[in-house]
Amino acid sequence: MNYRYIVIEGAIGSGKSELSRRLAQHTGALHLTESTEHNPFLAQFYANASNYGLATELFFLMRRAESVETINVEEEKGGLIVSDYLLEKDQIFVPVILNDNEQTLFWEIKRKIMPEYPVPDLVVYLQTSADTDRKRLQKRGDGTVNLFPAGYLGQIHEEYSRFFHLYQNAPLLIVNADEVDFSGNEAHFELLLRAIQDLQGSRNYLNLSEK
Repeated sequence: MNYRYIVIEGAIGSGKSELSRRLAQHTGALHLTESTEHNPFLAQFYANASNYGLATELFFLMRRAESVETINVEEEKGGLIVSDYLLEKDQIFVPVILNDNEQTLFWEIKRKIMPEYPVPDLVVYLQTSADTDRKRLQKRGDGTVNLFPAGYLGQIHEEYSRFFHLYQNAPLLIVNADEVDFSGNEAHFELLLRAIQDLQGSRNYLNLSEK
């Protein structure tokens, strides 16, 4: 594979974690995962978003800043990296979660602590409908979908669409992921691998219904 640092992104429930894990295993890459369950403020945020949003986002910021060194070291060794999060994904979440004053503080802190970070060789965006995301979260059966504040999933979904509509920082493959199963369907996964190998230009699309 020609790409050394690949990021899989998508809204909550899109399947980015499962796909990134499988792609890392397939390529022998270092797998970077955000591991949201390790954020000690997340449960409090779900219960009281207005009081714990800033702490939640700052914790994620600190962990992403730390991951920059991991990525740099792996790239220096010539290794492969597959990540299930984009380092600048705070541009998606912060506008939804924080009020204006908190956003100003967050961006000021980020400018001071976030090192210059590497740009991915490829970003794969799993584009899904909000209905698909919710159904997949419900299918997990762990009750996660019931934790989110009212309207939160819809707002995050809209921000993902806006962000990637404008995204130009790295080559981008937009996958219509409503009807795909990359973790359980070998044909779907092989089709994605071929699409990655055949990319041309800075913005590409994959729609399995057209194959």
